[in-house]
Amino acid sequence: MTADAPSPLCLVGLRCVGKTTLGRRLAESLAVPFVDLDDELEPDRPGPARGAGECLQDLGEEKFRDLESAALERVLGEGGARVVATGGGVVVRAANRELLRSRARCLWLHASAEQLARRAALDVTLRPALSASHPKAEWQALEVERSKLYAEVSDACIDASGDPDEVLALLLAQI
Repeated sequence: MTADAPSPLCLVGLRCVGKTTLGRRLAESLAVPFVDLDDELEPDRPGPARGAGECLQDLGEEKFRDLESAALERVLGEGGARVVATGGGVVVRAANRELLRSRARCLWLHASAEQLARRAALDVTLRPALSASHPKAEWQALEVERSKLYAEVSDACIDASGDPDEVLALLLAQI
């Protein structure tokens, strides 16, 4: 992100890797707005907002991905400097990868499947399983499936397994 051509900085990676937590801190450090793509899924829906996990559970993966794609296009279409925490599966659709490459700068946050499974077990956020596999096996499968997609859109891969202050320093060094 530069002063002459501000653009969104998107954090990509598997769920529970810290995109939202680190994204908020990164946005604060850069003095730019923060957007959690999960909070943008149903902007016109009346009533209480549903979280991404609830949307995924209620709508199924295909309709959830439709909402996610629309939210990504809307958020990146607004332009301007901001930090965006994307959903873990945003890279699954080719159109989303094209949007990420053409309208944003992306940094890929990575942590081991073991660590992600531990984090998920401690998280109270509804995060429906995407398979019937054991959580660690699910994360390993998702990592195999999505790693090349994250790499395709990202300028760098950041080890997000350490202390949040250390990971934030790594992120800031990449900007």
